[in-house]
Amino acid sequence: MKKDKLKLYIFEIIFLIILFIALFVSNKISKQYLSIILLLLMILSKYLFKKNKIIKNASKEVMILMIILGFLYVGIFYLFGLIFYKFNSQMILFSFKTIINFIIPYTIIIISSEKLRFILLSQNGKIRIRNTNYDYSKGLTFIIMILIDLILYVGVYNLTVLNDLLALLGFISFASISCNLFYNYYSKRFGSIGIIIYRMITILYVYIIPIIPNMYIYFRSFLRMLYPYLMYILLENTYCKSNFVGSYKLKKRNAVFITSLIVLMTILTMLISCQFRYGMLVVGSESMSGSLDKGDVTIFEKYHNQKIKSGDIIIFNYDDIQIVHRVVDIKSVNGIIRYYTKGDINKEKDPEYRTYKDIVGVSKIKIKYLGIPTLWVHSLFK
Repeated sequence: MKKDKLKLYIFEIIFLIILFIALFVSNKISKQYLSIILLLLMILSKYLFKKNKIIKNASKEVMILMIILGFLYVGIFYLFGLIFYKFNSQMILFSFKTIINFIIPYTIIIISSEKLRFILLSQNGKIRIRNTNYDYSKGLTFIIMILIDLILYVGVYNLTVLNDLLALLGFISFASISCNLFYNYYSKRFGSIGIIIYRMITILYVYIIPIIPNMYIYFRSFLRMLYPYLMYILLENTYCKSNFVGSYKLKKRNAVFITSLIVLMTILTMLISCQFRYGMLVVGSESMSGSLDKGDVTIFEKYHNQKIKSGDIIIFNYDDIQIVHRVVDIKSVNGIIRYYTKGDINKEKDPEYRTYKDIVGVSKIKIKYLGIPTLWVHSLFK
């Protein structure tokens, strides 16, 4: 491995270790301290690596477009809040203290991270393994930027609380992957300025505008996943189609990969949120073994007065817990339908009946073993 390549990989690996430490102790590390770390690493990278030139296609026009797209993103966020949700007053109001504690540190973090992205992506980090050359540096840069993005959001969550940890992993991380795919694409073709301005608009507005939509996290994550993909399509078809030189097959393959990834993450987010027609639930007990084993995931259709037959597997609420059992008997008493349930391996029926008020949904599909990591995380928090 050449000296420059070795230096690049050592730098990125050390960078990853620092970010992993910062991620899991971020509630104890101030944003000011993190901004200083990133600023120093950015300065160090400028000293260590040559700033290779990247062809910037229509960079001024694209930068103006990114400013418009940034304000459009905020406008869409507030428009949906106006239509579907209520507004809350910001917990952190704009003031001199807000500028010092939040706006300046976040600005330094955004500028430093994007300058770092630009420098690292401009390096040639290919190494030869088993007769193939691959630039693992690009993958490491992608992971680095996702970790920085997570650290920006992790202050809102307490990683020692299970629900907060799952929200971070299940919603924020999916959106971060989508955003950083686009940021890498943009940085390699147009430089870092447009992304810096776009991110400052879409992150710092929460410290300037005094009200914010009281919006479910799934929608915010869905918007952060979908919007970068729409920007990618716009830029690719407007500025890169004729100017950017590349293999048609490679571009098509990349488009298929990115599209598939975005669709998969969107579907998972919609299922995890349980805010749409279908949701998903991890089976946490052995009472339905054979049909639904512990650690399986069931995808269920949310209950909206559809007909339930004897033999259907339903999800219902019982003492603030969601239970997955089979309907074994149905009776109508005084015009109210009672559903009697039982676990497949249980000898007796459940002690109480269920009504439509208790039912969450009807199991439709099972996916083997997908929920085992979730159960493992649950066990760590017990």
